[in-house]
Amino acid sequence: MALGIGTSAGASGDDGAQFARILKQQYDAWYEEDGAKFAATFTENGDMVTFNGEHLSTRKGIAEGMQYYFDNHIPTSRLKLLDEHVRYAKRDLVVIVRLTCIVEATDCRAGSLSRNTNVLSKKDGKWAQESFQNTRVEPLPPGVVAMPEPKPYAGTIDQIRQRQEDGWYEEDGAKFASTYTKDADVVTFNADHLKTRQGIAERMQFYFDNYIDKTRLKTLGEHVRYVGKDVAVVVRTGCQLVPPSTECRPDSLSRNTNILVRRHGEWQQESFQNTRYVPIP
Repeated sequence: MALGIGTSAGASGDDGAQFARILKQQYDAWYEEDGAKFAATFTENGDMVTFNGEHLSTRKGIAEGMQYYFDNHIPTSRLKLLDEHVRYAKRDLVVIVRLTCIVEATDCRAGSLSRNTNVLSKKDGKWAQESFQNTRVEPLPPGVVAMPEPKPYAGTIDQIRQRQEDGWYEEDGAKFASTYTKDADVVTFNADHLKTRQGIAERMQFYFDNYIDKTRLKTLGEHVRYVGKDVAVVVRTGCQLVPPSTECRPDSLSRNTNILVRRHGEWQQESFQNTRYVPIP
């Protein structure tokens, strides 16, 4: 697994310097196998979804969980940043999507390519991570279905979840994408990075038409945390149902992180990433 540690591009001045310091600290902590040092880059109530879909909650929980992984499952390794997409959702909220790998000598180790979404908030002039999620890259052929930008949909957090679930069941890329802001980011189940509401609609329609069987999504658990009044971090555990069955399809359990912002009293999604849940002893 790779966590995307490296030099920050796309930000300037003090912000860029802070991003670089945060990422270097994570890089050093990863190599030193120091869970507490790694977790110190998060806010006190931060959320992290690991490479296998485990949800680590709070800085203390992230420190303990990562130390367990370092001690038992993650060999000493260095990380390499291959690509970075930085986007400000608000003046004090940034979404950073990175493509990374684990390095052997000077080259990426085979099968170690991954993509992660980092969301940072700024308080009292200082940035810290609010959420992080990583997904292993499993490339699929490129392809889109050209369509105009979907009309935006805004509502409550529950209404957005329901509309997205309906769009999934109806295999309607535009409906699925309508819950997102115009410049939103989505990292899919195979770590494909979809950019903008129109890009999400086109690529999701490609997936619906070619790779995603007709299923319903079922929410099994939800962790909602507010960052101020107008930003919400929602970590959901869910699975897929094959109608008419009401039982989870085998091996479909996953966990996703949703970042939502509220403008003029209504919510929309800024970013989303999903990871299949694979328990580790």
